[in-house]
Amino acid sequence: MRPKTIHLILRYTFIALLLTLLTTCVREKGEEKYVVGFSQCMTDDVWRRAMEMEMRIEASGHDNLTIIQTDAHEDSELQIRQIRDMIRRKVDVLIISPNRPELLTPVAVEAYRAGIPTIIVDRKIDSDEYTAYVGGDSYRIGRLAGEEASRLLRPHATILEVWGARTTSPAQERHSGFVDGLDKTKGFRIVAIDGNWRREIARAAAESVDWSTIDLIYAHNDVMALGAREALIEKDPARLRSIRILGADGAFGHDAGLEAVADGRLDASFLYPTGGDQVIKIALQILRGEKVEKNNVLSTALIDKPTAKTLLMQAHQLINYQTKIEQQRKNMRRLSDRFVLLRHSNTAILVLLALVAAFAVYSVVINWKIRKRNAQLRAVNEETERQKEQLVALNERIREATDQKVRFFMNVSHEIKTPLTLIVAPLLKWIRHTDNDHLRTDLLRMKSSADRLMRLIEQLLDFRKMESGTSEMHRKKCDIVRLIATAVKLFDDTAETRHIAYSFEADAPSALVEIDPDKIEKVCVNLLSNAFKFTDDGGRITVSLKTREREGVTTLAVTDSGIGIAPEKLPLIFHRFYSESKAGRIGTGIGLHLSEEFVRMHGGRILIDSEPGAGSTFTVELPLASSEARTASVVSAPDDAALTPREATLPNEIMGQKYPYTILVVEDDPEIREYLSVELSDILRVVTTESGTRALEALGADGKEITLVLSDVLMPGMSGFELCRAIKTAPRLAHLPVILLTALVDDDRRLYGIAEGADDYIPKPFDIDYVKIKIIRLLEERRRLGQHFMRSMQTGKLPIAEQTDLPTADRLFMQRFVAILSKRFDDPELSVESMSREMGVSRVHLYRRIKTLSGFSPVDYMRNFRLGKAAELLLHHRFSISEVAYRTGFSSPPYFSKCFKETFGMTPSEYVDSHPKE
Repeated sequence: MRPKTIHLILRYTFIALLLTLLTTCVREKGEEKYVVGFSQCMTDDVWRRAMEMEMRIEASGHDNLTIIQTDAHEDSELQIRQIRDMIRRKVDVLIISPNRPELLTPVAVEAYRAGIPTIIVDRKIDSDEYTAYVGGDSYRIGRLAGEEASRLLRPHATILEVWGARTTSPAQERHSGFVDGLDKTKGFRIVAIDGNWRREIARAAAESVDWSTIDLIYAHNDVMALGAREALIEKDPARLRSIRILGADGAFGHDAGLEAVADGRLDASFLYPTGGDQVIKIALQILRGEKVEKNNVLSTALIDKPTAKTLLMQAHQLINYQTKIEQQRKNMRRLSDRFVLLRHSNTAILVLLALVAAFAVYSVVINWKIRKRNAQLRAVNEETERQKEQLVALNERIREATDQKVRFFMNVSHEIKTPLTLIVAPLLKWIRHTDNDHLRTDLLRMKSSADRLMRLIEQLLDFRKMESGTSEMHRKKCDIVRLIATAVKLFDDTAETRHIAYSFEADAPSALVEIDPDKIEKVCVNLLSNAFKFTDDGGRITVSLKTREREGVTTLAVTDSGIGIAPEKLPLIFHRFYSESKAGRIGTGIGLHLSEEFVRMHGGRILIDSEPGAGSTFTVELPLASSEARTASVVSAPDDAALTPREATLPNEIMGQKYPYTILVVEDDPEIREYLSVELSDILRVVTTESGTRALEALGADGKEITLVLSDVLMPGMSGFELCRAIKTAPRLAHLPVILLTALVDDDRRLYGIAEGADDYIPKPFDIDYVKIKIIRLLEERRRLGQHFMRSMQTGKLPIAEQTDLPTADRLFMQRFVAILSKRFDDPELSVESMSREMGVSRVHLYRRIKTLSGFSPVDYMRNFRLGKAAELLLHHRFSISEVAYRTGFSSPPYFSKCFKETFGMTPSEYVDSHPKE
């Protein structure tokens, strides 16, 4: 079957379904729906509840009529708002039973003028602008009550009149009718109280009445009459039989007037029809467009006990009939709903059958198309899989290329920095010791070139970090004037040699900015290098630093009189690998790119203004720190000052001695190894080896009393990191300090080395005097701390650093560490890893915190703790030296003796002999 045929079938099926639904809608369309709004002033009165019941009974025969009722709770303002809401909803008919007619008149007129038929119930408003009024004749009720009272009472009797709300028309009319109906010849006296249409209010008011003078109670409604009766019973029950009680309304309901007359609580009542049924009839006439009477006054009559019983019985029968009618209507509605449901179900089934038939045909065609499409998709998937495999292979090649690039940068750094060490270190030595000015100048020029080569290597490493996304910011508040001045001085010799007018200007002696000083210094050096590269001899280079307080920025400008840059090349100047090659000046093309990235990381910007043949100006804008921080830091910033005589001679004093320490130098480069051996042999005993494996063998020889290991990082076979880990994890060697020499100076490598337990990290190329002093200070400090540790152990104090004012958290941490160590110090398997697990912290965290609090690494702390315990046991003279070694967790007595001598300066035997048994 062709797709066109299928589309026709579906189209006709849809049309048939639409026609069926339209037919159903037409069948279900019935009479027009109407909404009647009823604003009731209150609903907690039995007469008004009777009105509502009559309205519901009358409306129950009209399914198209919906009544919306509101209750104002005797609040006229609320009733006004409710009526206005119905006006906005545009009800078809509005019925109002006003609380206070004089207040409700404007809103009733507003509804009438809005075109809504308005029916007023019970109380008249002060206007003729309404559609119809339905209510009883209150004056007639009052007059009948007056006539009945005249018939029942003797002359000069006293009547208690219980008023409704005096401001309402029903109360006023019932009073005037009552007065007019009384026999004037009998001289009745009327005592009035206010009940406000409420039973409880009438009862409270009647409690103050002198019942001994009262002969008859006339209340404006039945509930107030019952309230006055209750007050009479409570105060003077004996008078109940002699006092007649008349009410009004004769409403049907529980404890209402009709029931009260029937059971004898009231002597009589006067019918005040609610008019609920009449109101609905008039509303329906209005909705049908029929003419209605404007004023519909309902008749009244006297209700005595026999009449009340008859009316009460008729009302009950009427309610029963209405209940049965409602039940029949519900049954009919249920049957009608079921019929509609069945009719709709039948229609739906027919439509579904048609759809199923159509879709059955459609599914056959679609199935054929799907099979055809699946064959095409399988071919596409196979091609996609082949491409995916190619992408995986390409990604693997890219990853390998990336790894090779990283290794290339590392190897280049190492291979260049290693020979640079042999250049820079001797240069520094000769610069310090030569008195020949010409030779010093040449040496300084060589040192400047070496520094330039170092900066080039650092640029390559920074570029690698930037490309891999590992470049990080290390912000701190820094005096940028001093920082830039230091960078400017690096080029003084070059400027002097090339006769370039070179100057630095700053508009303030200091300016504090929150920056990464290393990166900003590199930016300045890169800009200056670029300026010197493209400025001819005898030219001019100016560096200016200005602070713009209002704008919150500091501006660094480097201006040269070089060859300048063509306008079309300005957008390319900061691109990576872009290099201006005029006049044979060729660069790497990454210096300016790195400078822009570093400035951008600081939230600043770098601008360029250049004119070919006239020179260029590079401007760097950086945000300033706050003025408060700037003032505070400038005050505390140290000034550059000449060294004191003591400071100048102290390094020579340290390096002018011979120390009783043996160090192991591990370096794969023979020239570096030889250089270190020669230089360090002046003050130390030196053992050298070319690899990490040989270093471990040397450390294992009993004859070598090694006190420190100085190792390169990048070595064939076992690297310096691996050697450090092997030393720190071996119980017999863990106490040895390790210093790493490396060309890898990035933070990740440095952190990795420290995490492996390295005590220090010295980058290549290094100053040999710095290496000497670092080694001597480290060993001397460890010896001093060891002595302090032992003194603390002997006095029973917690062995911590000399700064004993520790916070509570730090002291608790140390106490817990020492408590665990006190329990397990005799365990040879106790290690930093097991201690960190038991403390619930990482190995690196434990190392840093113990080092900070005690001055020792965890390994040294544990070793010294064991030695302290060993010294205590030796003083008891109860155990041999071998037993003491094993009892304090040492793996062998010889190793114990070696450690003991390093710490106490004597062997265990000599220590025992120096403390004879008492």
